[in-house]
Amino acid sequence: MESPGYFFDTDNGKKKERNFLILFILLTIILTITCVILTWQMIEFRNLAKEENTAKTEAITAKENLLHKLKNLELEYDELSKEYEGLDSVFTKEKTKITSLMDEIKNMKGSTDNYQEKVAELETRLKDYVSKIEDLKSRNESLSSENLKVKNTLDSTLNKNIEITSKNQTMAEKIKSQAVLRATDMVSEGIRFNSAKQETPTRFARKAQRIKTCFSITENMIATKGYKVIYIRIAEPDGTILCLSENDTFTFKGKTIVYSARKEIYYDNSNQDICVYWDKTKEFKKGIYYIDIFADDNLLGTSTISLE
Repeated sequence: MESPGYFFDTDNGKKKERNFLILFILLTIILTITCVILTWQMIEFRNLAKEENTAKTEAITAKENLLHKLKNLELEYDELSKEYEGLDSVFTKEKTKITSLMDEIKNMKGSTDNYQEKVAELETRLKDYVSKIEDLKSRNESLSSENLKVKNTLDSTLNKNIEITSKNQTMAEKIKSQAVLRATDMVSEGIRFNSAKQETPTRFARKAQRIKTCFSITENMIATKGYKVIYIRIAEPDGTILCLSENDTFTFKGKTIVYSARKEIYYDNSNQDICVYWDKTKEFKKGIYYIDIFADDNLLGTSTISLE
C-alpha cells in the first residue's frame, strides 16, 4: 500500500517545476525586450552620430568655401591695385574688410549662414568696381576714337571747340563729384554711464549701454545748403542690422534698406561735428561691429568697433 506522503512530494515537485518554467519564461521575455530596446537605442545613437558627422562635414566645407571665395577676392583686388594705382586706397579698404571677415570665419563655430550674405555683398561690390572700370575704359576708347576721327576730318577751329566742350563736360562731372558730402574722423565706441550719469567709453559688451558714432562733415562750398538726413546702419558681429522696427528704412541707390538711427541736420557748407547714438535694446554681442554712414544717397564712410 502506497504512503500518502508520496503523492504530496510528487505534487510539490510539479509545482516547483511549473514555477521554475514560468520564471524562465518571464526572464526570457524581459531579456528579449531589453535586447530590443538596447538594439533600438544603438541604432538611434549611430544615426545621430552619423547626422552630427554629416553636419560637421557640411559646416567645414561651407567654411572652407567662404574662405576660398574671400581669398580669391583678395587676389583680385591685388591685381586691380597693380593695374589701377590711382584707386589703390579704395581697394586697400576693401581688402581690410575681407581680411577682417576671414579672421571672423576662421574663429567661428557652427553655421556659416550669417556670413553668406556678407561674402556675397563683397563679391557684388567687386563686380561693381570692375563693371565701372570697364565702362570708363570703354568710354575713354570711344572718346579717343571719336577725337581721332574729328582731327582727321575737321579743321583746327572745330577741333578746338570740341576740345573745349569735352573739357567743360569733364569740369561739370568734377563739380558734381565734389558737391558730395564727405565725412572724416569717424570714430565709434561702446558707451556706459557712470554713477554721475556721465558717458564713459568701454570695450566690454556686457557693460556697454549704447554705441556712439562721431564724425565730421567737411566744409564744402559747392554742396547744396539745406536740411540733410544722416543715417547710420550698425551690423552686429553676425551681420544682423540693429533696428527698432523693420519699417525704419531709407532708399540707397534705388534699394530700400533698414537703418539703425538717423539724425537731421542743417548743412550750411561749413564743417560740422556730428554724433549719432544707438541705445541698447538687448545685450550687445561680443565681436566686431560695422557702422556705415549715409546721406544724400551716398555712403559717407564706415567705421568699426570691437566689443569683448
